[in-house]
This record gives sequence, C-alpha cells and structure tokens, in this order.
Amino acid sequence: MAKYAGRGLWHFLDSPAILATTSKMGFGWHGLDMQHGLWSEPQIISALAAAPKGNIAVRLRSGSYADIGFALDAGATHIMVPMVNTAEEAQEVAHAARYAPQGGRSWGPMSALFGAPVLNPQEANSRIHLSLMIESAEGLENLDAILGTPDIDSIFVGPVDLAMSLGTDVDSLFAAKDSPLGYMAKACHDRHIEVGAFAGSSVRASAFEALGYDWVATDTDMGLLKAGAAQALDG
Repeated sequence: MAKYAGRGLWHFLDSPAILATTSKMGFGWHGLDMQHGLWSEPQIISALAAAPKGNIAVRLRSGSYADIGFALDAGATHIMVPMVNTAEEAQEVAHAARYAPQGGRSWGPMSALFGAPVLNPQEANSRIHLSLMIESAEGLENLDAILGTPDIDSIFVGPVDLAMSLGTDVDSLFAAKDSPLGYMAKACHDRHIEVGAFAGSSVRASAFEALGYDWVATDTDMGLLKAGAAQALDG
C-alpha cells in the first residue's frame, strides 16, 4: 500500500506534460480527475506510463467494475472512488479493486501490451491504495460502517458536495462547534485509516491539516495557471 502524505496538486486538465512539469515542483502527490476533469482513458494511460511512480491518484468517474478495472489495468496504484454512501457500496468497490482471493478483479494488466513487467496477483493487491470518497450526508451517517470494510486504505473527503448535501457551505463546516470534518478525521484515525480532502487553497489546506488530515489537494493545475497569469500581468 502506497503512503500518501502532505500537499498535492489536483489536475483537471488532461495534460501529461503539465503533470510531468509539476511533478518536479515539490508536491507530495498528484490527483488526476476523470469525473469532473478532462482526463480520458488514453490520456490516463499516457500519464501513468510517463509520470513518476507511487504518487499519482486517479479519481474515477464511478465505482463500477469497468472504471475500477480500467484504472488499475492502466497502472494506477491509487484510485479514488466518488460518492460512496454505504457499507455495501464500499464492499463492492473493495471487491472490484483486488484479485482473488481478496476480491473479484478481472485479470488484464495493460503493462503487458508495452513490454513492461506484469505483477503477480498477490503483489498487485499489496500495492493498491484504495480511497473512498465521502461527500454526502448519507456517507457521513454511514461512515463508521464504511470504515469497517476490509481493504479500505483511506477516506477522501469532498467538502463542497458534503456541505451542499448538509444544506450548508464549506466555511460553516469548518466553523461548526462539532465539525463533521473533525469527526471524520478522528473516526478514520481511530480505525488506523488515512484521511485526505480536497482543499483547493493553502488556507483551507492548513485548516484541514489542523484537524489532523494526512494529505490534502492544496491547489489545482488551473489555479496555478491563473495565479501565474495574474502575477505576469500585474502592473
């Protein structure tokens, strides 16, 4: 299981070149967003083939067998599954992500197509880092049961969707006396499960870190481009 920590960069733009460039800028990890970003299957394959190993997370479009299988076959070792709301959904995702006897993943590594070594099922299982995204009131309510699912490596919190589901906003989630964000971090650590979140800014990254989050997406590729353009045009 890969260990993810620190501040990462979230990639909406489907650019292996941007990924390769920013991978040298000191970020602890990089997230490639297939759900809300522009990443397609061919670009994911290119990025995973060219990027440094061990610090790339792929946010899938769904928790289907097809989406999970594709990303893992393409070489991802860390996958994020969106909108996991129940323990039953968590169990289905965990089953799809690992080969038998731990799960029911279908055999078909793409590395063989490129002449790269093919891991045996046991080694492949051991290298997977599976993150479940909790981003709804239902997921929050069922968090304890979800955390009891075997082979879950971490929880990744989507604060914007979570806030909308709870009828509030992200700032209010942080400000609440009994913040669900703090509760989620404690619940994960009590189970010895890592917890991450999408921050989107250094200020919110610091706020998550103060609550004990292990890793956060501190900015996006588009955010870096906008900030660089603003600096270049200033004055």
